[in-house]
This record gives sequence, structure tokens and C-alpha cells, in this order.
Amino acid sequence: MDFKTTPKLFELLQSKNIIDELDIQKTDDGFWLIYKSVSDILAQKNIFEFSDSDGNLFKCNRFFDDWFLYAVPNGREYTYSLLKMREQEFDLKEDVPSDGDTPGVTISFIAFNYKTLLDCLDNPSYDNSFKLNNEINRVVVYKRQLHDKSLKKYFKNPASNGSYLVANLYTSHIANMAPGSCLKVPEYYKEIVHKSISYKNSNKFARLPQFIESLNQTAGYIVCDNEKIYIKNSKNLTEYETAAILATHTGNTSIYSFAAEVEYHARFLVPLAKIKIPFLGKSIYESAIRADMTICDNEFEGPAPFYRSNSKIVKRQCMLHQRKV
Repeated sequence: MDFKTTPKLFELLQSKNIIDELDIQKTDDGFWLIYKSVSDILAQKNIFEFSDSDGNLFKCNRFFDDWFLYAVPNGREYTYSLLKMREQEFDLKEDVPSDGDTPGVTISFIAFNYKTLLDCLDNPSYDNSFKLNNEINRVVVYKRQLHDKSLKKYFKNPASNGSYLVANLYTSHIANMAPGSCLKVPEYYKEIVHKSISYKNSNKFARLPQFIESLNQTAGYIVCDNEKIYIKNSKNLTEYETAAILATHTGNTSIYSFAAEVEYHARFLVPLAKIKIPFLGKSIYESAIRADMTICDNEFEGPAPFYRSNSKIVKRQCMLHQRKV
């Protein structure tokens, strides 16, 4: 397949003047992404609300503002899905109906039926907005879903470049929200710092604060003081600033750790992983079907190899990509 061929959906959205060429990001191995959220895409056609099954109306920019369309090769075609890039939000804290406040990145391995989006853009009726909402939720949140083989194949390959594009876009996305040169760390990271002080003998809470401390020592200056991240130039992040943003927002201490976590999730999309684990209350497959890079508590925390810089999976990512990023 010629990876220079623009995915059909992206071409259609361009032809409708909903996105332009500058909104499209891509890699040389066929990963494509529209760096314009689903809510902003809908807003181009004056669609600002959607309906649920009870007929209630909700604001698109409270639920779809963090979700972005992406595509990977599937033979001579492309398979589409959604990924999340969320900053620290406070909607739920302020009791505003929304989809969550915790920052992080989620890459879904469930194929998205883009016809529901096109139908809604062409005719934003109650039925079409309901169908689109249902389809988005199926991809990003509903249980008992199945992964798409082409999505798994792409992200399971350690040589794939898509995760690096996402990691770099996300850190830039977060840095651009910093007023002046200071970026407040997420609420949950501050909780981790507090717990690491309160429970000094617990390794569970020490990993990220210890990394930030070592990062400051390596940099020779304070990159992050556990309250703020100090950004010199949001348009040109340093390696230390990138690492500080990833650590405090996704739990990964490098872009290689980030890519390794995505790969790790894709590798668990196998039949055996569908067996429900009693103490988790769900199967590993259910957790793996959406690669969720966040600092919230999760079952992969602790011994997970993508959190260790000397693990085989992270070292392989470094070997394959260190000269590319």
C-alpha cells in the first residue's frame, strides 16, 4: 500500500471544508491522525449537542473535545478509530456533565464506523446524533467489544511510528495550555506526591516522584517542583520537559515507555486474555483493548515492564526509534 494515499474519510472531510491540510498529521508507515477534536469537527456544521437514549441533550464540547480520529493501513484501505488526548479538566469536580477530568492518552483498538459521523454531519437529526453518540461510546467505553485485527497488527509491531507521533502531539498539546512558562501538574499527580510522603515505605507511590527528582538532577535545574512544570519554549520542548509532562500526565517516563505501553496492550489482545480474573473483576483483554496511558490507579501499575527503562520492551523501542524522534 502507498502510505502517501490519504485515507478516504480524511479526504471526504476535506472536501466538505470541515478540516484542512494543516489538521492532518501522519507518519511514514501509514499512521494518520486528524488533530482536530470530534467536537470541533461537529462544530463546523453547527452541531453542538447530541442525544442519549432517553432523549437528553448533552454538549459535544464536554464529551467529544478530547477525542481524535486516527487511521492505520488495512490492505489497500484504512481502518479508523479514536484516541483521547486529555488535559487536566475540572468539569466533574464542578458537577458539570462530562466524560472525566483526569488527563492522559487512550488509544482504542476498536474500529470506528465513520459512516455514523458522515451521516450526522450531512443531517444532524435526533436519530443521527444518537447513532453517532452510541458509536463513539462503543469505541471508547462500552464493554464486551472486540478489537480490530489491523489496529492490533499496527500497534503490536514495535517498529510502528504512530505512538511517537501521538506522544509528541500530546506533550505539545499540554505545553500549549501553560500560561506563561508554568504548567500546573495534574491533581492526581499531587495526590501521588502526598501519598509518597505519607507512606515512605511504599514503592507504589514513589516511582513518579523519584523519577521527577532524578530528572531535575540530570537536567541540572528544576524542570518540575511537584507543583509546576517549567516550560522554556512550548513550541520546542526539551527532552526533560517532555519527560516531565509524560510522567505527570500519563505515568510514562519517556516516549519509549509510552510506545512500549501501547505495544504491550496490543500484545494482550489474544483469546486467552479474555478469561476473567477474579481479583480484577474483569479480563486482561477488557483492559488491553484500549491502551490507557494515565497516572490513575490501574492493574498494570507496579511490575509493568513499560515502566522500567531497562526492560526488554522499552530497550527495544529505544533501539528502533532513538534516531527517529
